[in-house]
Amino acid sequence: MTIHADTANIVIYVSAGFATASNFLDDFAAKLASRYEQAGRRVCVHIHFPYGDWERSKRGQLQEIVRDMWHNAHRKNSVHGGKSLLEFVVSTKGQGKKLLFIGHSAGAVASILAAKELEHHGCDILGVIQIGSPRCAIPASLMHKVLYVHATNPQNQSRDPIPRLGTWGGWSRTRLGIHAWNRVKHAPIHQVMLPIIGSHADYFRDHNPYIWEQASNLQTTMNAIWRWLQTMEKDVEHD
Repeated sequence: MTIHADTANIVIYVSAGFATASNFLDDFAAKLASRYEQAGRRVCVHIHFPYGDWERSKRGQLQEIVRDMWHNAHRKNSVHGGKSLLEFVVSTKGQGKKLLFIGHSAGAVASILAAKELEHHGCDILGVIQIGSPRCAIPASLMHKVLYVHATNPQNQSRDPIPRLGTWGGWSRTRLGIHAWNRVKHAPIHQVMLPIIGSHADYFRDHNPYIWEQASNLQTTMNAIWRWLQTMEKDVEHD
């Protein structure tokens, strides 16, 4: 799915995670494009399924996601979802423009892997937004460009379980000169916890019963993303 013309100077890639319905991200992508349009900006929004949608083998998807997370932890290039997203960026001619990646669940892992590779080749990465993502190491060059969004259900205080998976850890040298495990060595700098009714699959719900304090889950997620994007753009202007 594509929203707006490819003449835009910001190209947004929204990536789905494991076994996702083919229309799951359509409303979110449309509302994000609308926000930019209301702000007088032209963007091109693409939706991608780096591991396939819910019609593809779940076992195959899980194997690829695990392998991509392993490659991320060992600083290797993706051979599955990240590679798929990278090829999708090339096929949609996103290079040469500002690129914004937004991924849900495993799609956020693919987003980091693709953004890292594209930045290495000189592409302008505006940011990477991870929503309900497993923990995966953020490259130092992208650390200040990543927003990590996770959720807690205000009704029962339960948290999205998927962000408990994976690791941001790495070995660091202490003041005593010895190496110790640092569990947040590769963690994203920008993190936000959102009040979401439901759990992992519900960040983009826009109807009852997914409403808390007069805001739907989608509105809550969108507002948090939009605030961060405005801050990022102001920082770029000041630079």
